Amino acid sequence: MSPSDAAGPTWSAAVFEALPFAAFVVDDDVRVLAANAAANRLVGEGALAERHPRGGEALHCVNSGNGCGKSAACRDCVLRNAVTFAVSGGQPVRRRTSIEYHRDGSVQVMQALVTASPLGGGPTPRALLCIEDLALMFALTDALPVCMGCRKVMDADLWMQIEAYLDAHFDLKFSHGLCPECARRLYPEELGDVLDSRRQG
Repeated sequence: MSPSDAAGPTWSAAVFEALPFAAFVVDDDVRVLAANAAANRLVGEGALAERHPRGGEALHCVNSGNGCGKSAACRDCVLRNAVTFAVSGGQPVRRRTSIEYHRDGSVQVMQALVTASPLGGGPTPRALLCIEDLALMFALTDALPVCMGCRKVMDADLWMQIEAYLDAHFDLKFSHGLCPECARRLYPEELGDVLDSRRQG
């Protein structure tokens, strides 16, 4: 099935295929009706639209072992909920999420921006579902402004600690420690005692 068939006569197959990120036309159960080349590359296989898997099954989601939408974790699935919101509310929705999926024998994690937009023109509810890899989007950024004084970074006109920025965009959590240089500078006496006890022991 072509994107124009799946989404209605106004949809352009050429534009759909030209999108540089994974794009799917899905029904209200997130069943894939059409997928562009980037989507097929993302999941590592072609002809998704011929098999009509649900989104989690197509992406090899770690929670789709019993079928996409069947596990307890599926209730909080950002992809599924975004599609439901777009189809029922008639409004586009964008959400950030972590997608855990099986690939090459291991579990991979993608920090993704998910967009679901309602598509009219068909007899059943459908949505355009787009998945953008935030790591790739971040790699395309020319520069990240960093304060010369406090080392905060600017994100959308808001200055924040680098830890908060990375947590917000990549869901990275931080713990704290001391590198050897800072330990010597900040705690010279305590470090000396530790080194002395090691020498004597």
